[in-house]
Amino acid sequence: MTNQPGPYQTLFAELKRRQVFRIAAVYGAVAFGVMQLADVVFPAIGLPEWTVAFVVALSLIGFPIALVLAWAFESTPDGVRRTDPATSGELRAIVAEPRSARWPAGLLAFAGMILLIGGVWWVASHGVASPGDGAGALQPDSRSIAVLPFANMSGDPENEYFSDGITDDIITHLSKLSDLKVISRTSVMRYKDSDKGLLEIADELGVATILEGGVQRSGDRVRINAQLIDAQTDEHLWAEQYNRQLTDVFAIQSDVAFKIADALHAQLTPDERGQVARTPTENLDAYNLYLQGRYFWNKRSRDGLETALDLFLQATQIDPDYAPAWVGVADSYSIMADWGFVAPADASREAMIAAETALRIDPALGEAHIALAQTLSSNNDWDGATAAYEKGVALSPGYATGHQWYAGHLGTIGRLDEAIEQIELAVKLDPLSLIINTNVGMILRWAGEYDRAAERLRKAIELDPHFVGSFQELGTVYEEQGKYEEAREMYLRTLEESDRFLGQAELGHLYGAAGRRAEALELLSELEEAAKTRHVSPMEFAFIHAGLGNIDEAFEWLERSIETGDPTFSWRILTPGVDELRDDPRFVDLLRRVGLGE
Repeated sequence: MTNQPGPYQTLFAELKRRQVFRIAAVYGAVAFGVMQLADVVFPAIGLPEWTVAFVVALSLIGFPIALVLAWAFESTPDGVRRTDPATSGELRAIVAEPRSARWPAGLLAFAGMILLIGGVWWVASHGVASPGDGAGALQPDSRSIAVLPFANMSGDPENEYFSDGITDDIITHLSKLSDLKVISRTSVMRYKDSDKGLLEIADELGVATILEGGVQRSGDRVRINAQLIDAQTDEHLWAEQYNRQLTDVFAIQSDVAFKIADALHAQLTPDERGQVARTPTENLDAYNLYLQGRYFWNKRSRDGLETALDLFLQATQIDPDYAPAWVGVADSYSIMADWGFVAPADASREAMIAAETALRIDPALGEAHIALAQTLSSNNDWDGATAAYEKGVALSPGYATGHQWYAGHLGTIGRLDEAIEQIELAVKLDPLSLIINTNVGMILRWAGEYDRAAERLRKAIELDPHFVGSFQELGTVYEEQGKYEEAREMYLRTLEESDRFLGQAELGHLYGAAGRRAEALELLSELEEAAKTRHVSPMEFAFIHAGLGNIDEAFEWLERSIETGDPTFSWRILTPGVDELRDDPRFVDLLRRVGLGE
């Protein structure tokens, strides 16, 4: 004979179902609210995106636990306790109500489940990334984008700078949005005329979406088409074609940025909206000169920088209120001084004037704050530079060069953990940049992490086996490790690739310290001859004299480096080139005088 539950047991089961349904409904509603709140508040207070994922996971894990507890326990006037059918007041209430009224809680439970599922979808659709583990661990989320070089559809190679300039400007607009991860120009330009598929490019750059398009300029009109594509699905998320007067080019760029932000569900602050919508100049001739200037500046050669500086200056003469052009002037002088192309004192002064002019015109221009910071750092104003860098990267969070320069500054003043954090952020924004990847190795060397530094530098060399900076820095790492033969090979490679422009001082120091005086003296003679026709940093001479054991002469050159405002002094004293001088009281005094010592 089959045992059938009695009416009391049936009503008790009804009670438990109601309690579980209520808990499901309440839990779903609360979890949905908490996930929405976390998605908005956590990024605003600086918490990493994985913390939002953590909240989602806890919500999902907690749901079945809450249902089990709801079945086993009930809330009474005396507190929460295990359910007892004999004492349940709610059970007596069920007995008294009509049977038709006993199941509305099921609808509440269904609604709670819908809310919970909706909350999970909301957060997932807004892009939650797990924490990375350094460069090479790029975790794409839904709000990451690479703007591929726009095609020049005019048929005129002379207009190549214009299509590249439009690409640059769209990247610049997007990089001001803190809710987006935007790959910098250096990395995306490596895919110009590439036959790689979008998914492969997205994987290499660590992004979820790709913007591609073309530019056609004809007389006073411009035609721009753009399409935003989900790299995983090849789905078109947004597309637009603009056929406007050339004077509308800034409005087009702003509209593209806003449409992309909307398609990727990015949250924009009022300040960010203002920055994106701002028109930097009303003068198209000045804009045209500026685009040409950036085209040559990005070549990073001596001729390219000199041409870029001239074009930027022409733009400022046509429109003295064109702030980005003034930033171009400052950046050109800073790079030329740092690379030894011009006398540092004159370059630093001109760079400072240009950066301050840009900030007077547009105090919200992040690149201008970073340009000013670079000049302040070169003048040993460490506190002023720190403040300017902080302001700059806050206003332009996607500006990879800003994070790169800030990292070098932080490393110079001994804040190495922060320096590593900044340079790794720069790599994520510009993963294929040769100079940024080289600077990763340099900063890791400063931190004493020689094996990691060498590994990252070897990867940089894989990106481009002709980039001399990577060879020179890897040689320095090997010298720090006592691997002198490997260091010599890297310095020789630097000399070969730079046509004997770089690597002489490092190799000369190594030869001098190894007792190979004739070879060290030969390199010293080469430097003395070169100094007759171009600027040579005093640090070059100091290195070789230190290796040769000419301590007094080495200090004379260090003094000259400080007196002339040599921007390479602050970071080149962190190399083995001055190891023989570190224990001398004069070295400690030099550091104190430039604000780097006690």
